[in-house]
Amino acid sequence: MKRGRINAYLKFQLGDFLILRAGLPTLVAVMFGYMLWKQMSGSIDWTTPQGQGFALQVFQTIASVFITIGSFLGVARIVADDRSNGYFRFLFSKPVSIERFYAQQWLLYGIGFVAIAGLLGYWFQSATTQMPVTGLMVVMGLNWILIGGVGFLLSAAINADAAVLVFVYVLSTILHTLKDAPFSRMWPWLKQLTRVTLPVHKVDFIRNQLYAGNSMPWMHATHVIMYGMIAFVLGLVVLRRSSFAR
Repeated sequence: MKRGRINAYLKFQLGDFLILRAGLPTLVAVMFGYMLWKQMSGSIDWTTPQGQGFALQVFQTIASVFITIGSFLGVARIVADDRSNGYFRFLFSKPVSIERFYAQQWLLYGIGFVAIAGLLGYWFQSATTQMPVTGLMVVMGLNWILIGGVGFLLSAAINADAAVLVFVYVLSTILHTLKDAPFSRMWPWLKQLTRVTLPVHKVDFIRNQLYAGNSMPWMHATHVIMYGMIAFVLGLVVLRRSSFAR
C-alpha cells in the first residue's frame, strides 16, 4: 500500500478532528477558564502564594475537564460510526489499508489533543502565573494512550463502544478507589479483578506528581502506556481479521 494514498486522507481527518472531536472540549475549557479568570483577575495578585495556589487549582480543574471530555469524545465511535453508517463504502472504495487509515487517524487525534492542551496551558499561564504546562501535555498523552487505546479496541469490535467505554472507566475508578481505601474489605476475587481493569489510579498518581513539579514515575507510566498500546494493537488486529461490513 502506497504511503501517499494514506496521507491523502490527512486533511479530511484533520478537519473531522478539529470540528467534531476537539471543538467541544476546547470551547468548554476556554469558556470556563475565561469566566474564572475574568471574575478573579481584578481581586487576586497572581504573584502571591495565595494567587499561585488558586491559579493552580483552576488550571487543574480546566485541565481535567479538557482531558476527560477530549479523551472520550475523541475516540468514541472512531470506527463504529464509519461501519454502522456505511461510510466505509466511500472511504475504502479504493484499495486502502483499513488498519493504516485508522492508525493514522488515532495518532493524529492523539497528537492534536496534546498540542491543544499545550496551547491552552500556555494561554492560561500567560494570563496568570507559571503553570505545569509540560506536565499537562504528558498527562493528556497518557490519557489518550489509555482511554484512546481501549476505546479504539472497543470501537473496532462493537457498535456500542462509547457506552461500554464509559462503563469500564467508571467501574475501574470505583474498584481502584475501594481497593486503596483505608481498612478496605473488598473480596479477594474483586481485588484480583482490579489487576486487569484500567489503571486510572496510576494516571491520577502521575498527574499529581507532575503538577507538583516532581519527576515522572516511569514505572507507573510504563504500565499505562503498555496497557493502552496493547489494546490499540488488538484493535488493529480486529480490523484486519474481521469483516468491516457487518
